[in-house]
Amino acid sequence: MGKYFAVFFERNGYQVIISDKKTKLSNIQLAKKADVVIVSVPIGMTKKMIEEVVPHVKESGLLMDFTSLKGFPMEAMKKTKASYLGCHPLFGPTNSIEGQMVILCKGRGAKWFKWWKELLEKNKVDVRELSAKQHDHLMAYVQVLSHFSDLVLADALSKSGMRIGDFLKYQSPPYRLKLDMMGRILNQDPNLYAQIQIQNPESLKVMKEFLKSAKNWTEMVRKKDVKGFEKHFESASKYLGNYKRLAMEESDFLIEQLNRKKLVEEVHLEKIKPDRSYQLATLGPENTFSSLAAKKYNPKAKIWHAKSITEVFDLVKKGSIKKGIVPIENKLTGTVAEASDNLFESNLKIQEAMELPIHHFLVTLDEVDKKKIKTIYSHPQPIRQSRKYLKKHFPGANLVSMSSTAAALKKVVSENLYDAAVICSGEAAKAYRMVVLDKNIEDYSFNSTRFLVIGKKELPIRPNRKYKTSIAFYFSADKPGTLYQVLGDFAAAKVNMVKIESSANPTVPGGYVFYIDFEGHHDGLKIKKMLSKIRRHVVKLKVLGSYPASY
Repeated sequence: MGKYFAVFFERNGYQVIISDKKTKLSNIQLAKKADVVIVSVPIGMTKKMIEEVVPHVKESGLLMDFTSLKGFPMEAMKKTKASYLGCHPLFGPTNSIEGQMVILCKGRGAKWFKWWKELLEKNKVDVRELSAKQHDHLMAYVQVLSHFSDLVLADALSKSGMRIGDFLKYQSPPYRLKLDMMGRILNQDPNLYAQIQIQNPESLKVMKEFLKSAKNWTEMVRKKDVKGFEKHFESASKYLGNYKRLAMEESDFLIEQLNRKKLVEEVHLEKIKPDRSYQLATLGPENTFSSLAAKKYNPKAKIWHAKSITEVFDLVKKGSIKKGIVPIENKLTGTVAEASDNLFESNLKIQEAMELPIHHFLVTLDEVDKKKIKTIYSHPQPIRQSRKYLKKHFPGANLVSMSSTAAALKKVVSENLYDAAVICSGEAAKAYRMVVLDKNIEDYSFNSTRFLVIGKKELPIRPNRKYKTSIAFYFSADKPGTLYQVLGDFAAAKVNMVKIESSANPTVPGGYVFYIDFEGHHDGLKIKKMLSKIRRHVVKLKVLGSYPASY
């Protein structure tokens, strides 16, 4: 806590000097030099340290401690001629100070007390005031009793013979919360908790009360006294009063957080390499639009979520997975270059095509005023497809591109970013239990993405079906009239083109690869003749696949 508050003071513009076991500066030298002297040492050493510096603190200065008990430290600080006060931060050095509670015990010196209280409140700390006696009495229950029950629970579990991994495996979130608090305590310094338990003058009293209650409840279970159990249960329930409802709300919130965290962790639990049980590969993680397209294409398939479109092609090329599904074109933002480049460079074929309507949702961890949203995370495509909405409603927000919408959700959930939002699908919002602020925020309601199913071979021709064919080609040089000749061959054959575009490719002569989609199957006599003529004008023509035209 000393290191923690050293950073706190420096952040607030104060010069900090430190005396510790390995510093050249001694405790007495520090006490003589500093305006504010803070004792932040283990509880068992607190009285000794205070007594050492008391005679040397400036009369115009302040002496205070950061101790979990207040009776004996306050008594020891009384001997100083300086101002003094007791301070107990009720949080650990792993937490942010905002929203935390600090208890102050007045000693001497209203000026310094006011300064410290206002500095804490300026940093959004919840400051409470108690006398030293009130503090230690309250902490006998807040700290001693609650820690005692957790320590006893851990000890009983350790003697059960059950491995902690097996125990955790079957814990639902409400029980996991209890274990988390137990584990949090046992992950810290044992001496700190020994001192809290042993040094509080009321420790034995509250422990005896706890053991007496435990014995009573044990007897009711031994005697199978259901009515007695219910009576004691109702008595304890009555004691909690209206807090019970608040407890349900707060624990529900924490359980939701645990469930979200579990979802985030499960996104990345797949094996490094897929086994033969996977029937389909697509761009991941789960609940991205590519994942939704794969589920729509084959709801029963076990889907491998790849890290990139290129990985999808590689898996299918190697035969690790028979089919892949990749996005090729969005109506608003155009062709997906990584997919078209891989189609041209690989020997895989387009087997089928399908279209997925794309609707974007703006989601947050909890209900929040839109004015408080500082950052919006998503994949670059949803951000581009929602430009008008974002400009109108969030002109000052920071737009951050992520590798996927799932990665954006993971960041916001795992880091508890309540001043941030994510653009994702409705399905992803539901899966991550997010709060939907706005639906269908895409700039145009007709937005959709076309996906291609790829495999090593084309599928057999189905009778009475209309087909489309995709081809790619390039010329020996970029010069006038070359493309005109190819288009003339289409016109002469009376074949209808449905799409034409070029893509820069420095590895080919002329620097561009042209892509054309047209009606018909490349095995048809008319199409074969046309493609034969086109080959005379180009360096290379590649048939990417013929596939059913309806999707």
